[in-house]
Amino acid sequence: FSGEKMLSVDMYGVWSEWWKEHLIKMGNAYTPAQLYISGPMRPLQTFSNPSIELTEEKEGKIKVLFVSEIVAVPEEVIPYLDALLSANNFSVYIKFRGYRDSFEAWLIANRPDILEAVGKERILKGSMQEAIAICDVAVGSYSTAVLEALMQLKIPFFFRTRKRGDFYNLAADEGRRHLLVENPAELVECIQGASSISKQLLKKLQEQYFGDPHQNGSKWVVDTIEKYVHIGHEK
Repeated sequence: FSGEKMLSVDMYGVWSEWWKEHLIKMGNAYTPAQLYISGPMRPLQTFSNPSIELTEEKEGKIKVLFVSEIVAVPEEVIPYLDALLSANNFSVYIKFRGYRDSFEAWLIANRPDILEAVGKERILKGSMQEAIAICDVAVGSYSTAVLEALMQLKIPFFFRTRKRGDFYNLAADEGRRHLLVENPAELVECIQGASSISKQLLKKLQEQYFGDPHQNGSKWVVDTIEKYVHIGHEK
């Protein structure tokens, strides 16, 4: 792609200034003038009374949220999930999509023992932010839902797979490389040492990835459409 002509849509909304600069640096499929700071589509909310009721956890258990990723290869992610379930000091939750989650269907057909080990009370299908709110860390191979843990200053860990690799190029940055793990054993080790990750670093990463986490990207989309519809009516 030469960049001489516009590709695809006229405007792109991105979460933060960091993403804008990152996209400009990594490709030429769009011009800087096409990129706007919209904020996240799911802006940060305040949960005074989370709707998810928790069972009593044993003291010292680390609550780990495993995020279902529908285009991940199950055979690549299952070793990580098995390792999490084998750790005695973890309480594992799985976040599925509320409707037709293909990874859930795969588990039902191929590894129902995993669903049984997790337990119905730790299988979540509601709001992603509510699921993050009740856990200590979130894990996955590429989903932006894992990154959303930073919106609540929770810790995201990404594991490398053949299909997705280092999806966010974490290894290239000193401040972020510890969020990428290479194998199931390393994932367990990193989660067990997660308490050593400072809130200051999480806050820095939150600002980097999300800017203002309360800025409403969905509202930006609606407002932008309404603006151009109004302009069109005036012509």
